[in-house]
Amino acid sequence: MVQHIIFDCDGVLIDSEILSFAVDEKLLPDYGVTITAGELARNFGGVTYGEMIAALNARFGAEIEAVSYQVRCEAELARTFESELRAIAGIPDLLRNIADPVALASGSDLARLDQCLRLTDLAGFFEDRVFSAEQVARGKPAPDVFLLAAQTCDWVPEHCLVIEDSPSGVLAAKAAGMQSVGFLGGAHRSAADADILRDAGAGYVAGNSAELHGYLQDLGLISG
Repeated sequence: MVQHIIFDCDGVLIDSEILSFAVDEKLLPDYGVTITAGELARNFGGVTYGEMIAALNARFGAEIEAVSYQVRCEAELARTFESELRAIAGIPDLLRNIADPVALASGSDLARLDQCLRLTDLAGFFEDRVFSAEQVARGKPAPDVFLLAAQTCDWVPEHCLVIEDSPSGVLAAKAAGMQSVGFLGGAHRSAADADILRDAGAGYVAGNSAELHGYLQDLGLISG
């Protein structure tokens, strides 16, 4: 029985992925890599900068240094977020209708999560139940961050439902012994992406916040 909900952040709570991959599309040509934001979203949603850069270096024969690239991207993205970041439509209302505490488990670092939750007025829904891949040995698709969230909150993994927009996140949930819902409400996703989430193991795919609300209501996890 599902009793607890763990949300991913980027592309689930906040419409950040479209902004993030647009920054990558803008900066990567400086390193000899030309790739669209859409392709980056399909291939690298939910993974760490290090994993993305390793894959791009191998594919394009580039020599990008992941740490310095991340620092550059995060600085550019922080400026973009201050003026353009928004919560995904319907998410604040959905969170208000969940009676029990919820958690957040993300591949983003804690400083970025703090900024994003502050800018979108979502921090109060999660309080101290915010977890980052920087706190564990391995990022998604490894289960580490989800297991950290469950352990810290004293939740049984088998009783947790993860809301994810990326295949790597769905795979991480499965590896953690948790059920998952794929979410397509972010601007970087389309209905055509449903199959990649189902193939990764999502038990249900919600096209938007209204569909997610209905699904959680059917499970008895949400009221209103």
